[in-house]
Amino acid sequence: MNVIVLDDHRMVAQSIAALLSELGGLSVLGVCSGVNDACALIKRQPPDLLVLDVDLGGDDYRDAVHLLHRLAPEAHVLFVTALGAKFQPPAELRAFTIGVVDKTQAWEQLLSSLQLWRAQHGAPAINLTIDQLQRIQALAPREQRLMKALGHGLLNKEIARSLNLKEATVKTYRKHVATSLGVSGSQLVRLATLYRCWCLDQQNRAGTKGNIQLP
Repeated sequence: MNVIVLDDHRMVAQSIAALLSELGGLSVLGVCSGVNDACALIKRQPPDLLVLDVDLGGDDYRDAVHLLHRLAPEAHVLFVTALGAKFQPPAELRAFTIGVVDKTQAWEQLLSSLQLWRAQHGAPAINLTIDQLQRIQALAPREQRLMKALGHGLLNKEIARSLNLKEATVKTYRKHVATSLGVSGSQLVRLATLYRCWCLDQQNRAGTKGNIQLP
């Protein structure tokens, strides 16, 4: 399953793309900040899913949606918007819309909508959940730092150097964290990548939108 993310806030778009790729198992064809770029991607390879914001700084999101449905009538749309419940998809798009996600509560709602869409297409369920992200925040500070470093794709020896630890200590921390979260080694890396993006998104929201509650 392929997806294109369209949001004029680049950092938010990249966080959403990481979530869809690392957790949702989707292939991200591109992350776009404008409708023209999204339309160019859609023409080259229409995605199965278009995830987009409604407010695109003057661009009309419907241009991208209508192009997608001309080229791929079976494709779906997922809206991620700060308008929350105030936004209702136009009547002609409702049959193709799998959800409207409130940006202030984005990850939990996004995962729920994605889970339902995957189930309808017979795809495997998402194994990692938002609960595991929240459980990371209960880990010791040094273990949280490990998760962020792991989320950057660093190897054990690189993590050890960046955190001023021995490589054997890093290996021990990784095993302990994986056991605490109930995940395998490979799942821990995926979860760490998502956690890094989640933290980045929290910082971005706090800096640009004031005091916003996140799940």
